[in-house]
Amino acid sequence: MEDVAHYQLDVRLTEEEISTLEAIGDVIRFPKGNILMGEGETTTFVLLIRKGHVKVVAGSPRRVVAIRGPGDLVGEMAAIRNKPRSASIFALEEVEALHLSATKWLTFLESNFRATLALVNTLQERLAESTHMTVESQLAGAQKLAKSIVDLWTRGLGITTGGKKVLRFSQIDLAELAGISTDSVKKVVRPLKARGILSVGRQSITILDLDTLQSIARGETPTS
Repeated sequence: MEDVAHYQLDVRLTEEEISTLEAIGDVIRFPKGNILMGEGETTTFVLLIRKGHVKVVAGSPRRVVAIRGPGDLVGEMAAIRNKPRSASIFALEEVEALHLSATKWLTFLESNFRATLALVNTLQERLAESTHMTVESQLAGAQKLAKSIVDLWTRGLGITTGGKKVLRFSQIDLAELAGISTDSVKKVVRPLKARGILSVGRQSITILDLDTLQSIARGETPTS
């Protein structure tokens, strides 16, 4: 018998599986800032992100609990659970997605065991991710903010212009991402600006010293 401990399941959809979904889904686009689905909605469609990134927002006050990008599914459990959606999804940039009705999604899962098993593994990973975020909620505001900014940059959500690393996010966005208040963001940003680590505009964050910011995110360097 094969030793399952040495079997590594790819939790992402394969090219063949994506091609199958492409054949039955419809491509739709969302401008930056638009809502793709809302918390509490009873809709059951599924979206496969093709281009761009989205933020998953839940709770009150609002908290960004995850960021998803190309190749990721969002809303995939609504058709299975048939319950109101547990989070809202917003476009962080222009997004292109494949829209799948609940019927098409369930039919696909019924005929694709590997994809169904991969979905189970994905849900386990997201549960672990949620647990990790709960632990991180105990971190100091500066470290949480630094981790959020570094994560955005690492995910490719920034641009390099004039040799500078720029993220098109407001301080309100950062507050939601880090799980802290807007006032806390302002207090944390102040010493980072003074030390030449960040520069903040009206709707932008410029990373001037990524190495130090990463060190702060790891808890190795204090902010003051």
